[in-house]
Amino acid sequence: MAPARRPAPIQAIVGEDSYLAEAALAQVLKDAVGSDQQESVRVLYGDEAKWEDVLSAARAGSLFAASRAVVVRRAELLKYASAPQDDEAPSDAKGRGKARSDEDPVDAYADAPAPDATLVLVAAKPDRRRRPWKSLLAKAVVHDAAPRKGRALRSHVEQELKRRGLRFTRDALDQLLEEVGQDLRRLMGEVDKLEAWADGRAEITSEDVASVLGRGLGQPLYLLSDAFAARDAPKSLELLERLLEDGEEGLRVLATLHRTLRQVRGAVAMREAGAAARAVWAATDNDDLMSKPGAAATSIVSVMAPTSRVRSRMAGPRAGRRIRWSRDRNPIIATRILYGPGGRSHKA
Repeated sequence: MAPARRPAPIQAIVGEDSYLAEAALAQVLKDAVGSDQQESVRVLYGDEAKWEDVLSAARAGSLFAASRAVVVRRAELLKYASAPQDDEAPSDAKGRGKARSDEDPVDAYADAPAPDATLVLVAAKPDRRRRPWKSLLAKAVVHDAAPRKGRALRSHVEQELKRRGLRFTRDALDQLLEEVGQDLRRLMGEVDKLEAWADGRAEITSEDVASVLGRGLGQPLYLLSDAFAARDAPKSLELLERLLEDGEEGLRVLATLHRTLRQVRGAVAMREAGAAARAVWAATDNDDLMSKPGAAATSIVSVMAPTSRVRSRMAGPRAGRRIRWSRDRNPIIATRILYGPGGRSHKA
C-alpha cells in the first residue's frame, strides 16, 4: 500500500542510540513507501559505497515501485570518489588551496532531488563542520537519535508508555530505571515483557517489575533507602540481605543510607522552618545530596538515633534470622540499623 503523503526527499537520522535510530528509520520508511518495502527500498553502507554511488541509486528509477527509498547506513563513513574543493584537509602544505572539483554533487542533488525517491542517511556522528554534512543537514529533515539520559530518558519512556496505553506507578518506573539503567533498547525490551505480563491491565506496579525482572539485576538501592527512612528495620534488613547476596558493594549501601539520612534531616529542618511541602520535596530529591561513600559510615554513626519503634518491629523469627545473617555479612550496617550510634550497648 502506497503512502498517502510522502516525506521530505532527504532525511537524516543522526545519533548513536541504535534503538532510536531504528525506530525513526521504520517510521520514515513507512511514510515514504508504505508497508510493502521489498521492491522499493535499497540499502547501502557508508564504508562500502561512495557519495556518487548513493546519488546514482537515488536517481535511478524503478519499474516496480512508484515511490522508492534509498537507505545509507553508517553514512558518516561516506567519502567522495572525486572530492570537491575544501572537503578534505590537504595532506601537506603544498596542497593547500588546491581545488578538486568546482561543484559538490551532494549539494546539487539536495537542490534538485529525485521526485520519486526518499534518501535516508543514518549517521552516528557526522562531521557537521565539513562537506557535505554542513550544508546537507541544513536542507534535510533531521531526526535526533542521540542517547537519552536522566530526565530525558525518563520522559521518553513515559511517552512510550502513554502511547501504549500503559501506566506505571512512580515506584514501578523508578525501579525499572534503577535496575535496567540508561540502555533504552534494554528498557523498552523490559517494557515489552511487562506489557505481556500485565495481560490487559493498564497499571503496572513495583511488584510486577520485581516479578518480571527477577533478582538477576539486583534489588534497587532506593527501596532500601525508603525502608530506612521509614524506620522499617525488618524491611531494611531484608533488602540489605538481598543486596549483599546479589553482590552489591558495601560502600554503595553506606552511601545510600547516608544520603537518606541527610535528606530526612534536611526535610525536618525545612519543615520546622515553615517551608512548603513542594519546597521540601525539591530540596531533598536532589542528587547533589549524595556524599562521598568514604564519609557515609561516620555520618550514619553520628546522626542516626534509635527509637523504641524500630526495636518494636524486630519481633518474629524471620527478623531474628535476618539480624544474624546481616551481622555476619556486614556487621557495621546491621548494628547501626538495629541499635543506632551506641551499638549494642544502647538502651532506650
